[in-house]
Amino acid sequence: MKIDPASSGPIGSQPVDRTQQADLGSSGAGKTEGVTGSLRSDQVALSQRALDMQLARKALADVPAVRQDKVQTLRARIESGEYQVDSREVARKLLEGG
Repeated sequence: MKIDPASSGPIGSQPVDRTQQADLGSSGAGKTEGVTGSLRSDQVALSQRALDMQLARKALADVPAVRQDKVQTLRARIESGEYQVDSREVARKLLEGG
């Protein structure tokens, strides 16, 4: 296949203008015009499950990620030499996956 450079120019005689602005003036973006001509705003309805999840997230936000009281207790036991790790128990739990 041979390409002729003389015919490889623009397809139309008019250049393409991609700078046109969208006219949203009278349409009211995000609103719909009813039969009576009044404007209504968009509405969103959440399911009960979504509301429950939102409530749970708010409750979890109040819970600290680290329980400092437990950390302090374990730290004190480790420093005093009172905390002992049973390696067999650790291995058993690793093998169980829990």
